[in-house]
Amino acid sequence: MEAIGLCSHYSRQGDWAFDYAFRLAGKRDIQLNIFHWLESPFRFRREIVYLDEKKEKLVRVTDELQVKKEYELREYYESRLGDFVKVGFRLCEGNEGAELARCLHRKEYDLLVMGYPEWGADFGGQQIERFAANFRVPVVMVGPDKPNSFHLNKRAVDIVAQLYLKEGEWSLIEAG
Repeated sequence: MEAIGLCSHYSRQGDWAFDYAFRLAGKRDIQLNIFHWLESPFRFRREIVYLDEKKEKLVRVTDELQVKKEYELREYYESRLGDFVKVGFRLCEGNEGAELARCLHRKEYDLLVMGYPEWGADFGGQQIERFAANFRVPVVMVGPDKPNSFHLNKRAVDIVAQLYLKEGEWSLIEAG
């Protein structure tokens, strides 16, 4: 394992996923790359996004908005990183699955960690469980109800000893 990809989400499950990914990156002394998507009500038209978490106003993505949102992303996590410097931030556009495949091709991560907001949540145009179960690298989902609840795809189960998870803390992801 050389790098962890974290699917950032501003939620308690997203925070739990960050805490786990950060702890694991620190223990293994490896890179943590944080990927974040601007939220859009549209599956394919990602140039129109919500202005903020309240989801009251839609705006067109501009260079200025991207700079502002990347600054907010860094600000959200930097205070929690302490002295840890092996971290990268990427504000992503487009479909989550396609963007993660591009980042994987560029070798930006070989383990994916993500918050698990709820059963059946949409991710990459499909149910999050199906996405995670079928993704081509180990995936760890954290949540949805507690921070020490981990859901692993089969590839992650194969390397569970490297993930510092105790027996009983994790379960196999069942694709919906």
